[in-house]
Amino acid sequence: MSNTWISDMRDFLDGALGLPDLPGPARRIADHFGAIVVAMSDLPPEKVVRTHVRCRRRPGRRPCAGRLQAVVDPEARIHWECPACGDNGVISGWQGTPWDMRRAGLPQ
Repeated sequence: MSNTWISDMRDFLDGALGLPDLPGPARRIADHFGAIVVAMSDLPPEKVVRTHVRCRRRPGRRPCAGRLQAVVDPEARIHWECPACGDNGVISGWQGTPWDMRRAGLPQ
């Protein structure tokens, strides 16, 4: 069975938009979601992309072989899914975070 992750990247940051010292599991999930944002944040909305980000699930205690597909919707939420196992989620609140790869001067 797959999970659906609803996340806001600001939840992983401190008040100064820095990365606090997070416990191991929280750091790993922040790094995973951050990798998705890095892969998608400088792409135009509504373009579905197969990213370089590997799925983090371990069905049957074996690593899933899938690579995530993602798209940025018109409201700037990133929808992602693993085509191999169905793990999926939505990421919001990534604009202006350390994972935002858009160049200065582009519309937000």
